[in-house]
Formats: sequence, C-alpha cells, structure tokens
Amino acid sequence: MHPVPSKIKLDAGNDTLSILWADGHASVYSYRDLRDRCPCATCNEGGGAHRQPPNLLPMLGVKPLKPERAELVGRYALQVFWNDGHSTGIYSFDYLRSLCPCPQCEISRQAARTPDR
Repeated sequence: MHPVPSKIKLDAGNDTLSILWADGHASVYSYRDLRDRCPCATCNEGGGAHRQPPNLLPMLGVKPLKPERAELVGRYALQVFWNDGHSTGIYSFDYLRSLCPCPQCEISRQAARTPDR
C-alpha cells in the first residue's frame, strides 16, 4: 500500500513542510532537508545534496531558503518550487514517507538496515 497524505501544509514561520498521512502518521520536514534531498537528476548527479552557490555579495545577506509554492502531481507526488529557482524535483509520496524524520520512522529504518542475528 502506498502512503497517501490527507493534509499537506507549508509553514513559512517554522520553515517546515508538514504532512498528515491518511494512516494518522504525521511527518514534519525542514525546508533545508527537503531541498538537500531533492530527487531530481540534476541534484543527484552532484552527489545528491544541493549546494547553494557562494554569496558574491555577503553584505546583502543570504535569502533564506523556502518554497514559493508546492503543487500536487497526479495522486502520487508533490512538486516544490523553491525560491532559489529550482523546481524540477518531484517528491513522490513514497519518497517523502521514506524521509520522515520522526523518531518512530528512524527506528524502523535502523531496524531494516540491521541484519537479524
């Protein structure tokens, strides 16, 4: 069974994207973590993590990373349009659920990686 969100919320005040899944599980992702884990081919060619270019005008500061908007892609994914101009990453719901940073999901991932003895 594929994970299905019942509610998706961009919360600029907390710099997070939160998803309430149909099974009642809640996931909260930081914008930085989602951007660094962009699944698009361009980001994955460079080792998987997005690196912001160096700030050539440091006196002007760095604009905080955030999504300008997000749109559903069919019934299986979310496309995020970032304020750094990047928008080719399509985050499938399966992928998002696999990235859930909550302690419960982290324990499940560790258990799956640990072979039975």
